[in-house]
Amino acid sequence: MEELYKLKVKEIMIPVHDTPFMTEDASWEEFLDNLSVRAHAWVVNNKEEMKVVGVVTEHDMLRSIIPPEEKKARIFGTSRAETLRKESVAQDIMTPDPVVCSPEEAVADIFKKFSSFDIRRLAVVDENKKLLGEITIQLLVKNLRNKFTNTV
Repeated sequence: MEELYKLKVKEIMIPVHDTPFMTEDASWEEFLDNLSVRAHAWVVNNKEEMKVVGVVTEHDMLRSIIPPEEKKARIFGTSRAETLRKESVAQDIMTPDPVVCSPEEAVADIFKKFSSFDIRRLAVVDENKKLLGEITIQLLVKNLRNKFTNTV
């Protein structure tokens, strides 16, 4: 386990070319297409800068299609569009300012973030918040399995 904890994110992360993302002005058709294939997509300001500004998940989609009378009362957090509309864009339903990590962080720190924030994935970003890739619980489980398999 110590070996896994000491790994740097950059050593095992999923690279940006395999990371789902969309721009904040992506239409409802684009974000529905993305969510029909993957459970999430990172939202970037534009395709040139690639600055992470949010994330769209299945939970965000669910929140936007549940009838208003069935929704839980909002206790905290920023208010967002409550209903999906034809003119909706990714920015309307995304969760803004997601928790992110650096490629230099140790996997031990990533486990802490997953646990502390109750999340399953992190965008890997540089000092300007440019999307470099992602790291997920599933990826860490695969690496853990490989470590145990290689030691047996």
